[in-house]
Amino acid sequence: MKRQSYTIAFCALMAALGAALMTTGGLIPVATYCSPLLAGLLLLPVLVEFGQREAWMVWAVTAALSLILSPDKEAGSMYLFLGWYPILKPAFDRIRPKAMGFLAKIAVFTAAFALMYALLYFVFQLDQVMEDMQELSLALNLALDALLVVVMQLYDFILGRLLPLYVYRLRPRLKLPPKN
Repeated sequence: MKRQSYTIAFCALMAALGAALMTTGGLIPVATYCSPLLAGLLLLPVLVEFGQREAWMVWAVTAALSLILSPDKEAGSMYLFLGWYPILKPAFDRIRPKAMGFLAKIAVFTAAFALMYALLYFVFQLDQVMEDMQELSLALNLALDALLVVVMQLYDFILGRLLPLYVYRLRPRLKLPPKN
C-alpha cells in the first residue's frame, strides 16, 4: 500500500510541476519552445521508477492541464505532440543500425511538427499562429521547421546524458519504498 501511495503522489507531483512549467510558456515568449522540453524531462524519473504506463499517464495529465490552463496554446500543443518523446526514446535507441534510428527520429519529429502546425493552422485557426506563418515566407517557415528538428536532436542528446545522471547520481539518494 505504501508503494502505491508513493507512486500516485510522485506522479501527481510530476504532472503538477509539468503543468506549472507549461504555464510559464505563456508568460515568457521564448518559453514557447523551451517549456515543453523542460516538462518532458520530468517524465524521466517517472519512467525509471514506475515504468511506461505511469509515464504515459503523467504525460496525458500534463498535456491536458497545459492545454486547459496555459495561455500559450502553441506550447501546449507542442507538449501534446512531442512531450511523449522521453517515453519512447529507449525504443528509438534500440533501432539498429544507428543511422536508421537517427532517420526514424527525424521522420517522427518532422511528422509531429507538420501535424501539429497543420491542426493549429487549418483546424483550430489560432490567430497568433496564423499571423506568424503568414508573415514569414515559405523558405523561412521551412528553415524554422529544420531548426526545430535540430533542437529536438539536441534534446535527444540531453535526454541521453540526463538519464544516467538520474539513475546513478540522484536515484541512490532518494528514499524509495521497496518494489512489490
